Amino acid sequence: MNNIYITSIDESGGKTIISAGIAAVMQSLGYKAGVYKPVQTGAIDKEKFLVSPDLTFVKILDPYITTHSTFMMKTKAEPVIASEIDKTDININDIIKDYNILSKKTDTLLVEAAGGFMTPLTESLFEYQIPLSLNLPVVIIVNPSINAVSRYLSELNTAKTLGLDVLGVIINKFSVFSDNIEIKTFPTLIEKYSDVKVLGLIRNFKGKSVKTNILINEILNGIELETLFNMKIPKLNMY
Repeated sequence: MNNIYITSIDESGGKTIISAGIAAVMQSLGYKAGVYKPVQTGAIDKEKFLVSPDLTFVKILDPYITTHSTFMMKTKAEPVIASEIDKTDININDIIKDYNILSKKTDTLLVEAAGGFMTPLTESLFEYQIPLSLNLPVVIIVNPSINAVSRYLSELNTAKTLGLDVLGVIINKFSVFSDNIEIKTFPTLIEKYSDVKVLGLIRNFKGKSVKTNILINEILNGIELETLFNMKIPKLNMY
């Protein structure tokens, strides 16, 4: 079963809610799932311990999902800035070490990015180097909007230039009832002008207040899970 790296070029693109939703679905199907956030900025200080707000949401959905973050910083800013302010030494070796440990504990591990491919983590380390170092296929979360197609096509082209294996895209915040023709045809345009497959369409959830069963149902009906994980999932036929 694939481990997958999930990213988006939008700050509120839906990485966490989709990563959490997929992990919750796989847990419900009997697989041990994990969500790994190598770098977390904007961590919350609780009784002198830093807590990841993204991974907290995952645990609320399903407390049995394995979660971990290697580098957590309280400052909410670009990682390269947050790490300097918080005096945190981000390095790829610790990320690889933690990833390998988590992989042994899970059937599938979803690795959530801190930002887009060219997000600087340090002066010499960029976000795209994480999936390259971990040899992970990449899924990009995209959000349909007016004049957004060219921006996403550029990001897909950047991924290929960097040598990344792009498994496909998941379109978040999608509505078939939109009055805008550009938004309604967004999935078709992405597939037509790139060789990347659209793996799923997810509607817009407001914030992270969605209930577990509703999100699981949305993921089951909206994402091609067998294509995503490159395997036959027998229990899917039960839903």
